[in-house]
Amino acid sequence: MAIGNAIRSALTADVGARIRSLRTARGLTQAQLAEPQYTKAYISMLESGRTRASMKALEHIAGRLGVQPSDLLGGSPSPAAPQYDLIEARRLVEQGMGRDAVPLLEALDEGLTPSDQLVRLRYLAIAYNQTGEAKQAFPVIERAQRMAELLGDDEEQLRVKAVLAASYAKTYAYDDSIRLLREVLKGCEDGLISDPTFHFRRLAELGVMLTNQRKPKEAMPIYERAIALADQFSDRRSLGAMYAGLARAHHLQGDVELAIRYNQRSLQVYEELSALDLVACTLDNIAVQYAEYGSRERAHESLARGARLAEETRRDGTLASIRTTEAEITAKGEPEKAMELAHVALKFARKVDQIDAQIRSLVLIGELKMTSSGTAGRKSFQDARQLAEDRAPHLLRMIFDRWSHAAEGSGDSEEALRLARRALESVQA
Repeated sequence: MAIGNAIRSALTADVGARIRSLRTARGLTQAQLAEPQYTKAYISMLESGRTRASMKALEHIAGRLGVQPSDLLGGSPSPAAPQYDLIEARRLVEQGMGRDAVPLLEALDEGLTPSDQLVRLRYLAIAYNQTGEAKQAFPVIERAQRMAELLGDDEEQLRVKAVLAASYAKTYAYDDSIRLLREVLKGCEDGLISDPTFHFRRLAELGVMLTNQRKPKEAMPIYERAIALADQFSDRRSLGAMYAGLARAHHLQGDVELAIRYNQRSLQVYEELSALDLVACTLDNIAVQYAEYGSRERAHESLARGARLAEETRRDGTLASIRTTEAEITAKGEPEKAMELAHVALKFARKVDQIDAQIRSLVLIGELKMTSSGTAGRKSFQDARQLAEDRAPHLLRMIFDRWSHAAEGSGDSEEALRLARRALESVQA
């Protein structure tokens, strides 16, 4: 027992030294670091190693210092100290390693204070989201919400609400995600959370959600607010996501050159972080823009590299999207080859249950078939529409838009007009 106490004491002192070093480097006093939740005396005790920081205190201090809570920690967690297992699990989650964090978090049922147990539940839900198991996150979030309410912790209730917004986004419930993110941001603006990093991440997420809903005009001022906060800390991963969102927003507004520029920034950030899965996603996105800009060769090079990285990181969903993008770009010059690629992409997307890629492949097949067989083309569009209605309603506008253009291209102007109206109705709904 004495050895375990010694390990924990050394870790506590190490954390205190890091806090003091970062605080002085940023020119903050102990009182400034403490405000508004804590006192100067508490910070003094932390820095001298006389007390141990709770997870909530670490979050607050890290936010004020512009770092991640894991940056305040040193050494490996002690098996005899559940709190440090929790800290290690959080470090893994912050680095995007949710799969490694899940078993640690699931095992921590005992030995934590109620406040730290609440943090455990929140991070377990985040880890499930990272591993693509958002449905498993919902019951965990429900438990966290009840606990936060029982503890009367308004700040933690907002943090849990942000995780719920992310889970909704993972399950394509974008409207619910947007609603919750707006509520969370209002809480930040009302002072319930004083954490610039958290505030920035939610702004970036809201901008991306609005962009995914094809609302770039609403997204732009959100991105501008996020950029205004970005200089206060160094959250590179979220910055990369924001650049990717800005690229898509500019693309939707027709500015392909600016979209490429922001995707290049996003790519640079993810490469610096060695986040290969995100590099693959960005290469998929930028390939579309290169193709529209007239640089087919660069588009195919980007897709080839993205496919290699997706295979290396075992991101089947990303690989399904890349294969679909390859078919879409090929369709601009080689329709027969594109049809073959689209069928291969559809088969793979079904195998890995990647809904977006399935729908895009079906739409492309519908477009290619429409020129020779209106009946076969309509069947493919109808399959895409049915799948979107069941699992991805945010794609309905895209389906009806492209179906309308395909009908007009085949000479059926009446059907084209009807489908254009359906596209408009899907937006209004």
